[in-house]
Amino acid sequence: MKKIMLLSDCEDPDLIAPPGKKTWYTVVHDEAASYELAKKNPWVGLESIIEAKTYLMDDCVVIFRPARNGNGTHKGDSDKGYYFIEICNQDASIALSSRKIYLWDEIVKMADLFKGLSFQAATRVWHVKKY
Repeated sequence: MKKIMLLSDCEDPDLIAPPGKKTWYTVVHDEAASYELAKKNPWVGLESIIEAKTYLMDDCVVIFRPARNGNGTHKGDSDKGYYFIEICNQDASIALSSRKIYLWDEIVKMADLFKGLSFQAATRVWHVKKY
């Protein structure tokens, strides 16, 4: 399934804040709610025009998932400050999660490897790096 993005515009440039922002984007998660959201100017809440419905390319989505956990048998958190790295396609129908956990600075560097890649190319990097 393709991921939809809506491009909205406001007819009255004097009502737009911050200055110079005439258009905004809404990524569709729930179709009905997203269309309602796209019809409102996010800065001043006035009606807008949905100019275009487009489909996002299948670029890699990178997610930092907190690894903090607890099993209820002991006090406190385990693995606080650590993260899993995950990659998925635009509609999240295919996702890969790391089998190790990483500190924030490490995971930010890892994410840079996937910048600008299609999901298909990102999966090749993922398998070579053995996350």
